[in-house]
Amino acid sequence: MEGTRRPMGHDIHSPRLRLSPHGHYVWIDAVRGIAALAVVVFHYHHFYLADALARPGLPETSSFPWAALFDPLYRHGHYAVELFWVISGFVFAHVYLPRPTTARNFAAARLARLYPLHLATLLLVAGVQMFSLNRLGHWQIYANNDLPHFLMNLGMASHWTYLTPGLSFNGPIWSVSLELLSYGLFFLSLGLLRRGGAGFAAALTAACFGIYASGLSLPPLRLTDIFLCATLFFTGTTLYFLHGLAETRRAWDGVTLAGLAGLSMLALMAGRDDVALIGICAAIVLVTAMLDRLFPRVPAVFRMLGDTSYSIYLVHVPMQMIVLTAADLFFGGSRAFATHPLTLPVYVLAALGLAWVVHVRFERPVGRALRRWMERR
Repeated sequence: MEGTRRPMGHDIHSPRLRLSPHGHYVWIDAVRGIAALAVVVFHYHHFYLADALARPGLPETSSFPWAALFDPLYRHGHYAVELFWVISGFVFAHVYLPRPTTARNFAAARLARLYPLHLATLLLVAGVQMFSLNRLGHWQIYANNDLPHFLMNLGMASHWTYLTPGLSFNGPIWSVSLELLSYGLFFLSLGLLRRGGAGFAAALTAACFGIYASGLSLPPLRLTDIFLCATLFFTGTTLYFLHGLAETRRAWDGVTLAGLAGLSMLALMAGRDDVALIGICAAIVLVTAMLDRLFPRVPAVFRMLGDTSYSIYLVHVPMQMIVLTAADLFFGGSRAFATHPLTLPVYVLAALGLAWVVHVRFERPVGRALRRWMERR
């Protein structure tokens, strides 16, 4: 989850490389934070789980608090993950295409950005889960908390293979583990992307989609999941090139948006919901990029959401596990609190507040220190 500020440095000039001169896509950062909140609301159903194996007994989302407003998020908020992936492809193009970078610096930036908070939440969740199992006799939310799953999580590879058959520990990290592979493919393709521009980016997107859609199997790798993520990631990269063309041809964004709308409609008519989802996510990112050009100032709350999106994404499930463990210890395992109308706003506000504290006090300073240390060595 890279920030959208472009690093200082000399641009790479190519006759076929059209890049946006935009300095910082604050609205795209904000939308990423809003998407993280959508995942937080989607995971509200965790509060109804008596234990990690009780998912078949979950009530209908129509009975959740504030269902008249939030039922679409209760049922479909998980699609925010696909939006994350498109945003990442757009942002990586913005940050890395205009200037050279080394494998060392690229890896240091990614590791420093993602790993400290991942490791901290992994260890916290492991402690909570072991306490819950030993004291209460069951896991909270996710059940696959054995040593192989822990080791795969430790290496941020929890969703690469079928050796880990289900979500485990801090479950949301699954999407980040897939995204890491797209980061690697992006770095390996940087030279070709700079020379080939939008054409090569589109070809790379099509190749990833072809592998995904073919259903190609190469056990134990999760090729379908890996290349769906890569398709969405490079959709974002392609979108960045097309948006760059709009800096000199103002109508280009409109043409691209119309094409995405048409693609999504045709895909829905053909029963290809996956293709429609790609088109819809791309359209959201493009409209957001256009907002950045039209309204460069954003409310402070949206800027805060963008800055803390990764923290929001990783801290809300550990927070839920602690709440559920406390309910088991002190309230006889009752989940009646989940039906109260105040629980949803308290949960969302608590997740936001905790994420902000974690971001300011841990994620940002530790990440900076780790990056400086890695680059020196």
